[in-house]
Amino acid sequence: MRPSPVKTGPGPSLPVNILVVDDVPAKLLAMEALLSELHENVVCVHSGADALRQLLEREFAVILLDVNMPDMDGFETAELIRQHPRLRRVPIIFMTAASDDTHALRGYSLGAVDYVLTPVVPDVLRTKVRVFVELFRMAAELRQQAEERVTLAREQAGRAAAEEAARRSALLADAGKHIARSLNLEATAKTVLDLLVPDLADSTTLRLRRNGADIVYARHRHRTDAAGEASAPATPDAPAGVSASPAAPSPVVLQAMDAAAATLGRQLIVDRAGGAESVRGVACPLFARGALLGVLAVVHAPAGGRVYDAASVALIEEMAGRAAIALDNCLLYREIEERDIRKEQFVAMLAHELRNPLGAITSAVAVMEMVGGDAGDRAREIIKRQLHGLAQLVEDLVDTTRITTGKISLTRSPINLAESVTRCLRTIEIAGRTQGHHVAVDLQETWIHADSARIDQVLANLIGNALKYTPAGGHISIRVCAVDDRAVCEITDTGLGMSPEVLQRAFELFYQEERSSDRGRGGLGIGLTLVRQLVELHGGIVEATSAGEGRGSRFTIRLPLSVPGGPSETGPAAVPADSARWRILLVEDNGDARQMLQMLLILAGHEVDSAANGVTGLEKAIRNRPDVVVIDLGLPGLDGYEVARRLRAEGAAAGLVALTGYGQPGDREKALAAGFDAHVVKPVDPAQLTDVIASVLLRRREQPRSETAGAGDLPVKDGRPLLGEGA
Repeated sequence: MRPSPVKTGPGPSLPVNILVVDDVPAKLLAMEALLSELHENVVCVHSGADALRQLLEREFAVILLDVNMPDMDGFETAELIRQHPRLRRVPIIFMTAASDDTHALRGYSLGAVDYVLTPVVPDVLRTKVRVFVELFRMAAELRQQAEERVTLAREQAGRAAAEEAARRSALLADAGKHIARSLNLEATAKTVLDLLVPDLADSTTLRLRRNGADIVYARHRHRTDAAGEASAPATPDAPAGVSASPAAPSPVVLQAMDAAAATLGRQLIVDRAGGAESVRGVACPLFARGALLGVLAVVHAPAGGRVYDAASVALIEEMAGRAAIALDNCLLYREIEERDIRKEQFVAMLAHELRNPLGAITSAVAVMEMVGGDAGDRAREIIKRQLHGLAQLVEDLVDTTRITTGKISLTRSPINLAESVTRCLRTIEIAGRTQGHHVAVDLQETWIHADSARIDQVLANLIGNALKYTPAGGHISIRVCAVDDRAVCEITDTGLGMSPEVLQRAFELFYQEERSSDRGRGGLGIGLTLVRQLVELHGGIVEATSAGEGRGSRFTIRLPLSVPGGPSETGPAAVPADSARWRILLVEDNGDARQMLQMLLILAGHEVDSAANGVTGLEKAIRNRPDVVVIDLGLPGLDGYEVARRLRAEGAAAGLVALTGYGQPGDREKALAAGFDAHVVKPVDPAQLTDVIASVLLRRREQPRSETAGAGDLPVKDGRPLLGEGA
């Protein structure tokens, strides 16, 4: 509630308020009678809390405050009053029967203007109160006079301000309409320059920051004589963007203005010629959605005599704000267009990447149908290699999504980076990806604490890229060493190299260098993104350098060093497949997958029954009591988790192996919690599945039945059991 004003000026003044605070009613009556001769409005309250409420509702000239009150004494009340910004200057007179100096000092420390002992001398108290009443009334009169002067000044400036505001509003409305007319960046920038030159500036530059580089648009008006003028058109993408005209400020001045505006806010160029200061230039940062887009700078030529007043500076700032919104819309539109193009390129490349191995697999199958012997063996190798490539492609796509959404975790252990490189090279050689390349290695024992599988993934991407973009017969060198507190791996090639533009965007998701329609080298533009994300998850950095197109590339990984920890952690030794026939029940709703997996297990010498859904699988498992049940988790109706739970509830002693396309650590934990002994991610390697089944059966034979009723704990990385492999 706003405090009530006090009437001042000609004529009788309204009574002012005096606040009396005392918990004794008789004292309040006495004080009210004593102060009645002043003919002011005396307000009496019984407590500190009531006093605070009154002070917040109206203005008081003075407060007479009793010290000794229950609940909240006078000192506490005064302290609360002084904490309020509006009340801290209200005079307080303490009243007490205690003549102790300590009390008096405390009262004065709390801002008291006087300390009166009771019983009071009426004339003395009235005189003191009258002084504060008159001071209050004088202060009110001064405030009123100041308000009248402000009102008068406002009235005098009102008409001119209204006219100026109307002109500015019309100008801004017209500017906003023209600026927002187009979503083309160049057209919008030109419109901004046209609106500023020559009406509001002799020279202007618009500097936009995009993808780490400056785009500069400039417009200048320079006088050729006293009567004529000429203009220079906007020059998009021109370095520095400033013409050498008499009206144009120097490039150094403009660049300094831009840099200062970008970091410190609006900047002014002040001319101090003749001892007087005048604003000759303004630089405004362009902000949109909380981000800096660039800087708009306007300047008047010294010879023109034009300067910027406060209203003009405000107008330029308004123009800059509207320009920032329009330019941001243009940049967003361009970004959407670029994303659409990249998405189309990604879909086309994805189709290409999938058709290549599928075509090879189709052809290989046809060869196997027509011939046998060596040709059939080669066809099988092609199928295995292409299927591995498809599986890796899917894994890279899934991993990119996992990292982007923060759903990936690392299983760290001490690993020797040199061993990881050696293992990666061996895998690449087996896959037949080298084509007469000369590979030189310099591998020093260098230990890191990292996820072995993820480091292998990083190395496979980088070494694979070096092979892909280096022609046959080219040279590739790989060096691993320790530098200070970092483990360093450098992969250098003599291949195609990268231009500065490509180098700058090499790690962007889905980004690919423009290439011909044959897309001969393939790739989806996710490998380097995945590399950077995985390296950063390990607390490291990855850098790319190139001397230019045709001059090769170098990728450098730097990871935190770890103390030597001996050999990398490994899982338990591989469990050989049991030579006896197993009775296996396969529960899989996909007919083709079920038939192929059943055929493979039968060819391996096992007795295999199958079911196409969870209900049938549950019935067969309970009735036939197989050695192991392999269950797809994504079954329709009764899913794999529920089948496992019911089998465990029935006391089934069979080993349970989950089969799924989901490989997150959380998926594995969910499967084990449901009662599975192992969790295998598709696509299934038959040899791997056989080893998993053997391990499950061996563990269940070695453990008492009570211990095997729940989930097992085979070592797993990313949902895949580790059997005789490094962790």
